[in-house]
Amino acid sequence: MTSEALAAAYAPFVASLLAGGFSQPTDGGWPAELVAAHMARNNDLIAETAEKVLAGLDVSYDNAPTIDEAELARYADSCGGLSGLAAEIERSAARLQAASGALGDRAGTLVHVVIRDGTEVVQDGPIPIGAFIEGNASFHLKLHHEQIKRLETIREAGPPGEFDSYELVLLLRATDAPVLDEEASSALGRQHLGHFAKMRAAGYLRIAGPIDGDDEIAGICLYQAGSPERARSLAEDDPAVRAGRFVVRVMTWYTAKGALTWAADM
Repeated sequence: MTSEALAAAYAPFVASLLAGGFSQPTDGGWPAELVAAHMARNNDLIAETAEKVLAGLDVSYDNAPTIDEAELARYADSCGGLSGLAAEIERSAARLQAASGALGDRAGTLVHVVIRDGTEVVQDGPIPIGAFIEGNASFHLKLHHEQIKRLETIREAGPPGEFDSYELVLLLRATDAPVLDEEASSALGRQHLGHFAKMRAAGYLRIAGPIDGDDEIAGICLYQAGSPERARSLAEDDPAVRAGRFVVRVMTWYTAKGALTWAADM
C-alpha cells in the first residue's frame, strides 16, 4: 500500500461520519463517536510509534489507551461532534501517511505490539512497523467502518423529478497524433484553448478542463448545444481535434435540475 493509498483508505469512514444519522447500538457496543475517537487515537499512537522508529528509538506499542471508554468519550466531546472527529481522522491519517512514507527500508523494523480486545489480549509479539501500519489502514479500518455502518440510517433515494441535460465530450488522446516541435505544439495548445473561449462566448460550452491520471482521456468538456450531434460538430471544430491530437467521444449526461449553477447565469 502506497502512502497515498493509505490516506485515501480513510475517505469512506470520514464520509460516514460527515453524513451522520447514526442510531445508538443495542448490543452494548460503542456508539459511532467512540469508534471514531478510537480510530483517531489509534492512528496517532501508531504514527508516534513509527516516528520513534525513524528516530532510532527502541519502542513498543500497546493499544490500552485507545480502548479506554472514559478517555475516548472525553476526546470525542473535545472534538465537538462527528464533524470534528472526521477532521481528526483525516489529520491522524495524514500523520500516518507521512510516517509511512518516511520509513523506507526501516518499514521492516520489528515492534513489540500488544493489542487488547476488551479484557482479552489478541496480539502480544513483534510485528514489522510497515505491516502494522498497513494492517491498521486495511483490516482494522474495515472492521470499525463496518461497525459504524451497522448504526447508519439506511438511505434510499428516487430519481429527480426533473433533469438538466448536457453533452459530455471526452477528448481522447489520438494514437496516431502528429509529432510537433515545441513551437508548433505550443501554438496548437493556444488555439485549442482559444476554441474553448469561442465556444463559451457562443454560449455552447459550460466548462472544460484537462484530466490527470488517465492514459486515454486527456480532457472533459460539458456542452449545452441542444443535441449530441451538434456538440460533436462543435467539438470536432477544435483545432487540436482537426490537427489529429485528439478525437472526441460524445454522450448525453443528465443531472438533477438546478444541481449545477454557472457563473454566467448569475
